[in-house]
Amino acid sequence: MSTYPLFDAFPKLQALPRAGLFEGVTPVARLGDAQDVWVKRDDLSASDYGGNKIRKLDLLLADAAARGCRDLVTFGYSGSNFVAATAWHGRKLGLDTHAFLLPQAAAPYIGDNLATALHARARLQVAPTERAVATAAALRSARLLMRHRRWPQWIPPGGSTALGAIGFVNAAFELRHQVEAGLLPPPEQLYVAFSSMGSVAGLAIGLALAGLPTRIQAVQVVGPQFASRARLDRLVARTLRLLARHDPAAAPNTVAPVDIRTEFFGRTYAVPTPATRQAMQRFEAATGARSDSAYSGKALACLYADVDAGIPRGPALYWHTFNAHGRPEGVAPLPAKRLEGFIASDAD
Repeated sequence: MSTYPLFDAFPKLQALPRAGLFEGVTPVARLGDAQDVWVKRDDLSASDYGGNKIRKLDLLLADAAARGCRDLVTFGYSGSNFVAATAWHGRKLGLDTHAFLLPQAAAPYIGDNLATALHARARLQVAPTERAVATAAALRSARLLMRHRRWPQWIPPGGSTALGAIGFVNAAFELRHQVEAGLLPPPEQLYVAFSSMGSVAGLAIGLALAGLPTRIQAVQVVGPQFASRARLDRLVARTLRLLARHDPAAAPNTVAPVDIRTEFFGRTYAVPTPATRQAMQRFEAATGARSDSAYSGKALACLYADVDAGIPRGPALYWHTFNAHGRPEGVAPLPAKRLEGFIASDAD
């Protein structure tokens, strides 16, 4: 199967540059401890540092390189998978990453992601509030403009621009090919974490365009100031406009229905609830795959709660977004002292 079946179906989209970071179709398999549930292993999207972010970065970083950019400015929490992936894969293209971070609750994966970003020579700066983060990013960008005579490429949290979301429109076509190959039945429900919204926006468009009768269960893992129905609708609209600019036939009139599930978020970002911990243990025992307390754990808590309650009644698909590999080969562990400043002092 082609890496970009969407572009095969709509050849005018071939004009969009790709960086070659996304290594190929990610597998689907039965989720062994849940009847009639499959898992899409996007944690295996790249052999060195994978996860769902690679689908967006393959387009975003190629676009930055094509524009002649030298510097990337991006954002996230301290343990951001997206920041680590941007730094790691951006380095392959000769792009320098400048990341501006909010502190977060302690979690096992934070050290690995910070070590990965620092190994890729990312410049990381922590600030206590969103306003302080934006101010620091603007000041750094102004200095980079004076140094390189070019404003850096700003990439929002999670890479969730219209261009980034097209990576998940493509993912829906990849899923359709796997259904057609008999690897799983057409899912009635699709469970995925809802944070920067690019994955959900792209899948909502792509599932409709691909003709899959699937409803998305978008599991809220960040506060409503970052992810909401109104924000999702705006991102979907921007993505449809970008698709239509290249090929009107690639922009459907309707999108797949999305239910936003807020009941599994818990107290705050990355802090696991008891249901999150139990779901992570259950999933890891069933698959051997890694999961995290910020995104996949809370999406899994929703999935298992529904499964145990007899919902859904038809085939379901869980989209696993975490990176399978921890630190890439050659990246040394980060000393515990280096984590100071990255962890929120009031976190449990």
